[in-house]
Amino acid sequence: MHTRATAVAAVVAAVLTATLSACGSDESKQGTAERATAAAESAPASSTPDCGDGDLSQADWMEDCADDGPEKGDRPETELAVGDTFAYTDGLKVKVDSITPITEWGEYDTEPEAGQTPFRVTWTITNGTKKPYDLDEFGYQAQGATTGGETESLYVELGSKQMTGRLAAGRSGTFTSEYSLAKTDGKDVLFTMTRMDEQWLEDGSFLGEDPHWTGTIK
Repeated sequence: MHTRATAVAAVVAAVLTATLSACGSDESKQGTAERATAAAESAPASSTPDCGDGDLSQADWMEDCADDGPEKGDRPETELAVGDTFAYTDGLKVKVDSITPITEWGEYDTEPEAGQTPFRVTWTITNGTKKPYDLDEFGYQAQGATTGGETESLYVELGSKQMTGRLAAGRSGTFTSEYSLAKTDGKDVLFTMTRMDEQWLEDGSFLGEDPHWTGTIK
């Protein structure tokens, strides 16, 4: 009994030490951003948005008009835009490709109620590690990003691809998830990816902030 209690105490102490160390250090970050916007920012702008336009989406306003906010180079690595890639420290990469409205439905698909905007988030996972990765270890969610708002998951077969199974080393896969958002909550969406694999949890990497992408349904 004493031996077991001692072992449990040692495990608890180790977890607490790792947690405190990670919280007080930048080493707890999960990875770095690879921003698609970096190349676009170096090219001449084709047009300048009207920052006083009340119809301008929050995502576009933050991208082009928030002069009083932090410099784009100072944004947290986990704060991303659609088209950006998040590179985890172990070689996995996630890129949110698009957030688009759903306009076509299959026979058994679930269409949203009136007053809801149906949309699809499409993303690509690249396995840059040296071993297969269990895709079921990823969690993800979408939320409204204009005035907040919860999304509802939709069952859609037409044009969708569920993320499941194993992704071989050196390979990429593209997947989707479908939702609806109340029209009163606007068209801006916050999409978050969370890793839950055992090794990621054991080494404390999960203590860093999860990567999240903000974009407009379009």
